[in-house]
Amino acid sequence: MIYNSIGTMRQNYFINVAKSVPEITCQLVILTHILPDRPELLAAISKIAPIALVIAIPYSIEEKTFIQLEKQYNFLKLSLEEMNNPEILYHKFIEQIDLETPVIILEIGGYFAPILEQLHSRLGSKLLGVIEDTETGHRQYEKLKAIPCPIVSVARSFLKESEDCLVGSSCVFSTENLIRKSGFLLDGKQILILGFGKIGRGLAQALLRRGQSVSVYDADPSKRILARSEGLKIVEKETALHNADLIFGATGNYSIRESDFKHIKKGAILASCSSKQIEFDMAYIKENYIRADIFDHYTRYSHNGHYFYLLAEGKPVNFLDDAIIGPVLALVQAEIIYAVKTVIDLKGMPGLHEVSSSDRKILADLWLNHFLDPISGTYLNE
Repeated sequence: MIYNSIGTMRQNYFINVAKSVPEITCQLVILTHILPDRPELLAAISKIAPIALVIAIPYSIEEKTFIQLEKQYNFLKLSLEEMNNPEILYHKFIEQIDLETPVIILEIGGYFAPILEQLHSRLGSKLLGVIEDTETGHRQYEKLKAIPCPIVSVARSFLKESEDCLVGSSCVFSTENLIRKSGFLLDGKQILILGFGKIGRGLAQALLRRGQSVSVYDADPSKRILARSEGLKIVEKETALHNADLIFGATGNYSIRESDFKHIKKGAILASCSSKQIEFDMAYIKENYIRADIFDHYTRYSHNGHYFYLLAEGKPVNFLDDAIIGPVLALVQAEIIYAVKTVIDLKGMPGLHEVSSSDRKILADLWLNHFLDPISGTYLNE
């Protein structure tokens, strides 16, 4: 009953946001997680322009939702290896769209960054732009030598801060579920968070509320100072890895590389709270360690007497439980919808861009009207 109520509120919110975006003559390609909250989002986006293709991120497909959406949209299911292969992604994309119709890409994770120049060479001005949701993806586009079309990123929007905080809680929940299945508890473990960005900070807050012992390492010294000011222990990376029973990767980049594995405490548990399979050097792990599956999503890797446990094969652990974080996520998704208008308004201007602060405030005000009771200050369905 509660889910249906939230779903209805989310649907009405998205529809009202979509109404403020003029219908445009183009096609949309959406690379996204297939989770129970996606039907309302895709329905609202489709009111702006036809959705030509939905690309499902393979580690986050909720089967019941996929079956429902497959009847409505043209789907492309690729393996993670295929999605990370620029040649395969390029050709699959070109095969699935109308090359004569302008296109906007809405994506999560920067998968299109390696082929952006190639796509622009093929499509020219018909590639109207790309909308990116995550910090990992933002960094992928930021690294490009040249950006040939508008990239509108919501990754660093102030509207996303609430989501990132709750993502931390979501990761703790999913990690604890797996640890309990192994016969142990989260309580009493020495916990290390690698990366003190928005998600790392949310992780730390969630763990501190539980009374856990938390250390933080971030390559940025200013982030380490911030963590210390919030009551967290700050240690050098090598020492931190040596002492930690549970390690969360939350950098949006490689938090544990080849040279780090020898310092990891024997029997430590590694969990990713990032997007993509990017926190731990999986190529090095697979080449140098012997794998033993303990149970689903809980794997032991050993080498010459040293071993550690990896959750969810290094993919974002919170997606094991659908990564649902309540109505707050709708705020960021609304900005993604509105970013379509921003792409159009940019009229092909290359570079990284954002939705304006004034537009974000409109979206936030609209969210408050749809989800909160102004008298009690709580969610309308609570």
